[in-house]
Amino acid sequence: MVEIKPMLFTEVWDKSVLKDDSKWYQTKENGIRALVHIKDGKIIGIRNRSNMPIFYLFPEFKNLKFPFSSGILDAEIIVMKNGKSIYYGGIDQRRSVPSKKVLENHPAKMIIFDALQIDGNVLIMKPYKHRYEQLNVLQENTNLSVAKNYGGEELWNKVISEDLEGVVIKNPNTPYELGKRSKENLKLKNYKLLDVAVTKIEPNEKGSKIFGKAGIQGKEIEVECQIGGEFDLETGSIQKIKYLDICKSRDGHYRLIQPTKVSRQQIQSCTQIKKE
Repeated sequence: MVEIKPMLFTEVWDKSVLKDDSKWYQTKENGIRALVHIKDGKIIGIRNRSNMPIFYLFPEFKNLKFPFSSGILDAEIIVMKNGKSIYYGGIDQRRSVPSKKVLENHPAKMIIFDALQIDGNVLIMKPYKHRYEQLNVLQENTNLSVAKNYGGEELWNKVISEDLEGVVIKNPNTPYELGKRSKENLKLKNYKLLDVAVTKIEPNEKGSKIFGKAGIQGKEIEVECQIGGEFDLETGSIQKIKYLDICKSRDGHYRLIQPTKVSRQQIQSCTQIKKE
């Protein structure tokens, strides 16, 4: 199967991008990016961003039927828990051939948001609004749906209230930029801020692993996070950490997902919701 590199999105911080009525806004799901290959109306292959075959991880997709003979679709494969797509404790359970228990407890769903080719018609040079229209023929079910468009500020409020991952901002008039990080198609993530009292620092080749204590929902917890780059960190200091999610490790610590030591400029772009 020929390698196809998907278009990537540029991350932004400025929430003023949510006010542009000419853009389309979709929920940023927390799953696995996938290019879906279709032949004779059925999926014959799924490749992730690294062009690795992953169809075998999702046997529930074998019975999906599409109203066209051939196609290449861009999608996010997710696992829903408590009304939102999650990675840890969700889609990360699909790293190997799933057992019956995994299939029952972590059912996967495919969110289609773009079309590169349908029935021999190459669509990548067409504007996104044309490519998106091709998805109208898809029949949604338990394992398949099409990404929905919202107003920017409306969707961001939903992201905050339901603690979702973020928003994808798309220019409906642009082509599909193969293998590029598009400047016209953006992502705004729902980062949180946390003050961590540093108790231990372990320098490593990737930066520093920080251990510390933080207060979340009125309770003190022990946290750990890997910070990239070089910073002046001291035991006993209070560090403001930007993170996307948090999960509990087997040793009882809470691990911050996608943590970064934030700048003053970034603080304005982070929400103040803290969660366990």
